Amino acid sequence: MPSPRPPPTVSPPPRPTRRTTAGAGRWIRLALLGVLGGVGVGAATWGTLQWTSLADETVAMVEAHLAYDVSHPGWSFPARIWSASANLDEPRERLVAQARVRGYATACPPVHPGEICPETGEVVPRGGRFPEGVQPPGRSGWTRPVALEPLLVGVLVGPDAEIREHLPLADAPPALLAAILTAEDEGFRSHHGVNVRGLLRASWVNLRGRELRQGGSTLTMQVVRALGGDRRRSLRRKLVEMAAALAVDRHLGKDGVLQVYLDVPYLGQAGDLSICGFQAAARYYWGVDARDLDLARAATLAAILPAPGRFAPDIHPEEARARRDQLLARMARAGWDPAEVAEAMQAPAAASPHPLPAVRWPACLQATRAWLEANLPAPVVYGSGLEVFTALDPFVQEVTDRVLGEKVAFLERAVGRHGPDPLQAAGVLLDLDTGLVVAVHDPRMRSSTDFNRATQLRRQSGSAIKPLVYGLAFSRVGPDGHPLLSTAHTLPNTPRTFPGTHGWRPLNVGDDYSPTSTLAMGLAWSQNIVAASLLEEQGGPEALIDFARRLRFDTRGWPVEMGLALGQAEVSPLEMARMAATFARGGRLPEARTVFVARDASGWVRVGPPRDERVTSEESAAIMRELMRLVTTYGTAYTVKGVAGQPGWSGPAMGKTGTSDDEKDLWFTGATPRYAGALWMGYETPARVGGTAGDLVAPLWGWWMRAVMDGLDPGAFGGPVLERRAICTQTGLAGNPTCRLIGAPFLPGTAPRGTCPLEHPPPPPDEVPFENLWQRKARLAGEREAAGEAGPVPVRTEDGDFVPQPGV
Repeated sequence: MPSPRPPPTVSPPPRPTRRTTAGAGRWIRLALLGVLGGVGVGAATWGTLQWTSLADETVAMVEAHLAYDVSHPGWSFPARIWSASANLDEPRERLVAQARVRGYATACPPVHPGEICPETGEVVPRGGRFPEGVQPPGRSGWTRPVALEPLLVGVLVGPDAEIREHLPLADAPPALLAAILTAEDEGFRSHHGVNVRGLLRASWVNLRGRELRQGGSTLTMQVVRALGGDRRRSLRRKLVEMAAALAVDRHLGKDGVLQVYLDVPYLGQAGDLSICGFQAAARYYWGVDARDLDLARAATLAAILPAPGRFAPDIHPEEARARRDQLLARMARAGWDPAEVAEAMQAPAAASPHPLPAVRWPACLQATRAWLEANLPAPVVYGSGLEVFTALDPFVQEVTDRVLGEKVAFLERAVGRHGPDPLQAAGVLLDLDTGLVVAVHDPRMRSSTDFNRATQLRRQSGSAIKPLVYGLAFSRVGPDGHPLLSTAHTLPNTPRTFPGTHGWRPLNVGDDYSPTSTLAMGLAWSQNIVAASLLEEQGGPEALIDFARRLRFDTRGWPVEMGLALGQAEVSPLEMARMAATFARGGRLPEARTVFVARDASGWVRVGPPRDERVTSEESAAIMRELMRLVTTYGTAYTVKGVAGQPGWSGPAMGKTGTSDDEKDLWFTGATPRYAGALWMGYETPARVGGTAGDLVAPLWGWWMRAVMDGLDPGAFGGPVLERRAICTQTGLAGNPTCRLIGAPFLPGTAPRGTCPLEHPPPPPDEVPFENLWQRKARLAGEREAAGEAGPVPVRTEDGDFVPQPGV
């Protein structure tokens, strides 16, 4: 049972009170206590909120850095650009050439890494393993995990001017970790980011010295300072840093803090560049990876941390040694093997700087830099430690630079110099399988920040743009998916004024006209009126500009005029190479970039393998491919096979020549079954070159292809198989005995039926046959020899006449 409630009590009546001083003070004290209590609760609440906010901000800051999404002084990782590897299944001659470019030594049989036997093709690669999950940009079907190693093309250093490389904690040798902790934070494993005892000791030292001599910072606090970027010396900054260090220690743990710290500290200077982090310092001072540091070198790096400028082992080896030995003695007292310490103290501390290697191929590096800048944020390009694997083929690049340099000089001697500077050529070569750039040629580039004529130069293309006009026409298909036009389609080929063009009246080169002409003849012999008529039939310049954009031409400066059909617009060699590759690859537009794949220091893939985009059908592309083959076998570019007794490319080829007004810009764009490439030739300050594209650039392209294809199977173009029919060049029908014929390509079953009904008159007996520059040179030389005249071979001058040219 519940206990009975006690009886109610009766309170005595209240007595009257008096306000006395003692009573007032009591109430005041109670009120003050209440206020102070409220303030304390409020302060505690405010402090908790502030701590939570600071902790959240600190964690977010750390995560952004670990994701390499930010870059600033103290956390800037340059990008390293690598070439492609070389597949071990390349033909023997090609594999030997690839090894030579990489500096392999001859040894039969090869035993050590970096040796090759030229007679057998046996090779011991130095490495060549790509990062896990990254396939090399080689031929399709390549499965071997080992190849001849990629070569370092260059390093992209950002505005922070820091050389820093990521060092995984697992790769850091125990000696380095021990040296760092002994030198910077002996209580690292026992505190929670802030060492109170160390702070008190530092405060006492500073108080006694009446100046700031010690900071008492832990490794964690140093990490916070480096990532936060606040290096002011103030009490408030120190308190915030301590709070942030507690949050970092809690979030990352000890190994996580150590991992960040390995990449942080400033450790020396290489000219204008700061050497930061232990991996970059090990490479700079001794040319080794940090994982290979012995105790002496590891202790040297840890010992110079307080003042690398005063103790740098390459400049002040004695001071560095004294600091190192002091640290080694502390390590011995802390338990490190005394015998190993004694041995380390006997080692010299001097270092020989290993600066960044010189850029070998600045044109390729510039093209890579430009693409990365256009497709990734700047902090990622210059601060995330990108490892960029390109498709650059070192052998092909070396051959490209050598052959084009030599042959352009030969051609300049043949025609004379007409500009204030040397005649030059710039070009780009794409691999048809990957659609990536394997070589970039600009002989005038000296730095990766210079203007790149191969990718940035824009000049009028002349007739080299005509495949774009024809590609537009053949890209239009019917319900069956087949092109609406065939190569036998005829168009006007006589001078006329095009309506709506303010009197524009194009002419054919050489005054070669006919009532009509087929598309096959029009492209093979670059008939201007046919190209203009075709553009008119297909919708005019607006339609062409739209199609050009699909092929990624930069059309912002293109005039909306019919003259586009004849090359009035300015283009770059890269754009022209991409166009040729699209038709050679069955209508698949290549990305035409140097970069195959790029990963940041955390391993995150920032750029994946390239993806193709279909812009025309396979049938349309096959027709374009075969029409452009006619140009090299029957038309204006047959000189790709060689001139002047120098053989060119005799394998399968497609292409198109282009000569701008007054022969100021000469072009060739084309492809073999393996490569697509474009060449521009001209002067820096536009001037007449002294020959046409068929005279000069087509043979240059042929010499180029002969060299880069050396040792490779010529191969064959893929895609739909077309039929060839000999048709009348004017009517597109089967020829009669009076017709001029051309072997035009057709999709199976689409060749025209019927025979040409026209009786074509024979050419006038006094008609002078066409001669290119080299044929005319040979004829004149023969005439001089027959007349008993000795002397140099005549060459054409600026006015078109031929005079002897010394040295040719």
